Amino acid sequence: MLLTVDLSNSRITLAGMEDGAVRFSCQIATVKTRTSDEYAALMHLLLTQRGADCGALEGCILSSVVPELTLTLRQGLERLTGLAPMVVGPGVKTGLNIRLDDPSELGGDFVAAAVAAQADYPLPVITVDMDTAIGLGVTDAQGRYIGGVIAPGIMVSTAALTSRASLLHNVTPQAPDHIICKNTDESMRSGIIYGAAAMLDGLLAGMEEELGQPATVVATGVWAPAVIPHCRRKDIRLDDSLIHRGLWHIWKKNQKR
Repeated sequence: MLLTVDLSNSRITLAGMEDGAVRFSCQIATVKTRTSDEYAALMHLLLTQRGADCGALEGCILSSVVPELTLTLRQGLERLTGLAPMVVGPGVKTGLNIRLDDPSELGGDFVAAAVAAQADYPLPVITVDMDTAIGLGVTDAQGRYIGGVIAPGIMVSTAALTSRASLLHNVTPQAPDHIICKNTDESMRSGIIYGAAAMLDGLLAGMEEELGQPATVVATGVWAPAVIPHCRRKDIRLDDSLIHRGLWHIWKKNQKR
């Protein structure tokens, strides 16, 4: 079994992968003040609860968009597994033809999502990762990763709204029954959820216009199930294991034959 780990600004997601399929998954809140020993203990507890033998793992691979925590989590994984984790970044084979001004800027989550999407879906393909940020990545019909979009995520937008407007309070981001609402709570929820869905509709239409052809769209991330059903575009595919399958593909590409 391979342990895949995705470190985002909000949470750390771990998955046990066998033959490219998720056998179990679990999450830990991203806390920058935790030590490597604390992360090792938390991960050991969660993996043990799911019946995983931490000492019998085939390998471990980590993607991170929190540079200041990458080393800490890497050390925690080494204590947990006895293995040196592969960290997605320069020097790691991904198979992606990245056409960016600076390919090293591309986050590990974008890389993993694009690798899995290219392997499993028709090209061109647009990946949508809805977590702390909403990140869209584009792979064209020739298999080239040509760029993307980064927008504020659901909780970031909610926090910004409530912190800057005195009469507005925190709400649970959940779609109300109507877009036009009759009270402040529902009006905020409408703006957050339906607004994110409308933004995605507009961005996807603009991306396809620039591509000059329709694209497959695949969405993942914790907020995707809450937002994607409210998009006017109805062919967006939900894929909650996209990043972890991408990490599995990357790990396989880097094994000595």
